[in-house]
Amino acid sequence: MTAALDLYLSEKFPGLKLESPLFYNADVGIRYEIGNPDPSVSDEEYKEQVYYRSTTLFKSSHQPNDDLFIVLFLDIRPRRRPYKLNVFKKGVRHKNTLRNLNCSTVTLSDGEETEGSESYRFVLSCKASDIKPITFLFSDYKICIVNQSRDTIFYFYDSRGLDIVANATAQLEGLYGKFNNWILDYDRKHIDSVFNSKIRTTPNN
Repeated sequence: MTAALDLYLSEKFPGLKLESPLFYNADVGIRYEIGNPDPSVSDEEYKEQVYYRSTTLFKSSHQPNDDLFIVLFLDIRPRRRPYKLNVFKKGVRHKNTLRNLNCSTVTLSDGEETEGSESYRFVLSCKASDIKPITFLFSDYKICIVNQSRDTIFYFYDSRGLDIVANATAQLEGLYGKFNNWILDYDRKHIDSVFNSKIRTTPNN
């Protein structure tokens, strides 16, 4: 399954690495602000907004029958067995889905390796309806949700925001318009220039 992911990425997202910062690494994407930066906001209000915006964006960018790759990166000490993660067990609706979970060692290029550890990439192939999105969105791991059906990648980088990238503007125009007021102001000028340009890009066939 890891080979299937690599083949998909090479065809649909050539040159793109599933690494932070995903938004800045992609040609087309939107960076959303999901946490309220106002220091007067209580922790509870902050969490409520993060939950609402992240789940709303996920539901709006995925349909139940969409084919997904759930990609998790993990640094782990070699003496430990890296094949059992509670996040996958808790994140799927049916245990049979875990049959599609694979793991491989990887070499990261973003300088995140920890001395004395090895880096692993777990890949779960499934339908969007097979998972409980909240489990993956709010885990402690670095997870990218690759949507093969829509050619998008959903990356919740932390409680401040999340990235949704695509291989064409056409894939994200609906999200850009519907949730425009959630776009991170720091990157708004660049995002607006991509989606408001006279030349629109279409998905690769």
